Amino acid sequence: MPAAAVDGGGHMNKDETESSATELSAAADPMDNVLAIRAKSVLTLAGEGPARAARLFAPLKKIDNGVLLVRDGLVEDVLPWSQVRLPAGALVRDVGAVCLAPACVNAHTHLELSHLAEKTRWGKGFTAWLQSLVPLLSAAPRADAVENACASLALYGTLYVGNITGSLPGGTVLADAACNEAGLTASHFCEWFGYCAPFADGERPWPSRCRQALADDPFLMARCAPGGHALYSTGPEILAAARQDCTRMGRVFSFHLAESPEETQMLTSGDGPLREFYDGVVLPPDWTAPGLRPLAYAVKLGLLGPGTLAVHGTQLDAQEVEVLAASGAALCLCPRSNRNLGVGVAPVRELMESGALLCLGTDGLTSNRDLDVRKEAVWLRETMDVPPEALVRMLTVNSAAALNLLGCGAGRLEKGGPADFCVLPETLTY
Repeated sequence: MPAAAVDGGGHMNKDETESSATELSAAADPMDNVLAIRAKSVLTLAGEGPARAARLFAPLKKIDNGVLLVRDGLVEDVLPWSQVRLPAGALVRDVGAVCLAPACVNAHTHLELSHLAEKTRWGKGFTAWLQSLVPLLSAAPRADAVENACASLALYGTLYVGNITGSLPGGTVLADAACNEAGLTASHFCEWFGYCAPFADGERPWPSRCRQALADDPFLMARCAPGGHALYSTGPEILAAARQDCTRMGRVFSFHLAESPEETQMLTSGDGPLREFYDGVVLPPDWTAPGLRPLAYAVKLGLLGPGTLAVHGTQLDAQEVEVLAASGAALCLCPRSNRNLGVGVAPVRELMESGALLCLGTDGLTSNRDLDVRKEAVWLRETMDVPPEALVRMLTVNSAAALNLLGCGAGRLEKGGPADFCVLPETLTY
């Protein structure tokens, strides 16, 4: 049988297998039979937990000429072709000379801002980008743009996302519906922006743009967590309340950390272009700089620790890397977004060696050209010579751990788990 066409990844459901079923038997129902997906190689990451330090670089078990056996959307087994004994009625889909891996996890993106693609200013620094973005936030999110973004994620083989929401009215409901339609499992971080805390003692600290939607839909609320935008743009008491709520509810707390030189300048000395831009607009009249670098300020507020997902980290120095790793917090790297905005490059090698839990995200279409998280890994491979073993883990099991999704089968291809896979770029195979 000639190799069937294969995209970046997919769920193993009826729609995904119709073309293969037609080739083999017009009358066959793929959901009643075993589907055998044959590839040049398969990486399962079965049994692996989150990888840190030396464990990031350990060899991955690769099954050459491998077959992923699927029944009812679940992994029945992964074997070399020579060991496969197909039952009667099994469907075979040969996807050719590719390497399959667990579906990718994009740990940080901004879906509701997808309609603003190609409308912001890149390459002139963080404040220039913000100055181009903020005036655009008066427009409501567009359903078609969010739906297209979610469809592209699935096409790229990303089926789990950490989505930042709360920037626009109605954005949370819209993004969640689009994720469901595309078959994505979404963890939504309802992001606080500003210094006013309009919630009473004992009330959960939901941002105003999310609160009513979550009250109306407890099932949506179960997929959401309160989060912070950043140390320079969110009130310290709000950040602390959100972190405490996440700890109490067993949810992940996320915020942007050490993202730009302008942030560091504003927090340490209280001046600079970011302070000038936010003064009188975001910052309260009595705002004063804490006189601390971002990492130290986050430590002072109690924001770090297991269950925290910090994002970016381009401005971390060597000592701060060690403090972050020791805290148990995860760090999501978004290298292409950082490059596009000109905010610097995270100390990736030091972070990997420190034992920090590292994962990958794309950020959103206001700072990136697409949401293919595999390209973040390719950029790190080609630019910084990061070993593919580390990158595959950061794309899958580490990002799943950072979003607390390992328990639902994300990040690994294991017996009885979801048969969700991606096709790895050749740069990431070995």
